Amino acid sequence: MTARFRGRSSAAACLAAIACALLAVPALAHAARAGSIAPPPVPTVQMTRIALIADTPQWPAAEADATALFDMMNAQQVAMIVHAGGIKGDTESCGDTLLNARLQVLDDSPTPLLYVPGETDWAECQKPSNGKFDAVERLNRLRELFFPLDTTLGRRTLPVVRQSDQALFRSYRENVRLVTGGVMLVGLNLPGDNNHYRIEGGRNGEFEDRREANRQWLARAFSVAEQRDLPGIVVIAHADPLFGNGWEKRGKPSLLDAFVRHGARDGYLEFKRQLRDLSSKFSGQVLLVHASDNGFSVDKPLRDTSGKIVANFTRVALPIGTPSRWTELTITPGTRSVFQVQLQDGPKGN
Repeated sequence: MTARFRGRSSAAACLAAIACALLAVPALAHAARAGSIAPPPVPTVQMTRIALIADTPQWPAAEADATALFDMMNAQQVAMIVHAGGIKGDTESCGDTLLNARLQVLDDSPTPLLYVPGETDWAECQKPSNGKFDAVERLNRLRELFFPLDTTLGRRTLPVVRQSDQALFRSYRENVRLVTGGVMLVGLNLPGDNNHYRIEGGRNGEFEDRREANRQWLARAFSVAEQRDLPGIVVIAHADPLFGNGWEKRGKPSLLDAFVRHGARDGYLEFKRQLRDLSSKFSGQVLLVHASDNGFSVDKPLRDTSGKIVANFTRVALPIGTPSRWTELTITPGTRSVFQVQLQDGPKGN
């Protein structure tokens, strides 16, 4: 029995040695490979440059200047152009002839161009100087002309997602989003005439419906950005939402606001509150881009409910109505400064 036990022990020892040898082969091969292959190179930081403009072209004489500006931006190899609204002067007609002329200028851009509407493009069209059009009818016409496809404008296009994909918001073709440069860009129809809030009695239908559409679209954009772990969101609208008017201390808006405060009801109140809440919870950087009568500026005007600055939120106010200057946005994911902004000169002679 002793001999047989020894035999089994020897066989077991032999099998164990073979198994150890087999296990050692991959380890030795891995070591050989590790010794013969250089460490992987450090990945290069990818930067994306985007041109930001607003309120151009205004008046027919500016159309050629806008074309020259687009050509210069294309020569400088910007990835896309973002137009924050305002494609006509404040006293130009809102008729189809002018809209088609401005569409031709924007759609002839050699670089993909993302456009969101401004108040001169539809909300102020009821003024006599603009032709006494119905504002909602002009907005619908703008949607037909400028947003027929799920792409940007331009000779080269980029695919976009439109809010009109949702059955409840089928008409809101202008509300748009896309991911470029590793961040989310989201466009909203937020015009600069107090968000087209009307003081007439009864239901303020256009304002209320668009306010709800904007609310859901902005919330969805932040949700998608969080799901995809994107480092930044760029919100594009035409209006300056007036962060400095004491909105933080105001209660829920009511029909009596204008009488109690002896002023217009803040048409941007709900937007600012939502932007504050979403930005405070977002793990990345938030950039709001809008047109400004006061020229170019970059600041942090958003405060939380306790009055502290929302550190991850930055506002970029764009100079308006001139092709002689434009704003360059550089996107660099994977760095502390995801967004960098710089004012640039346009073509010489403008």
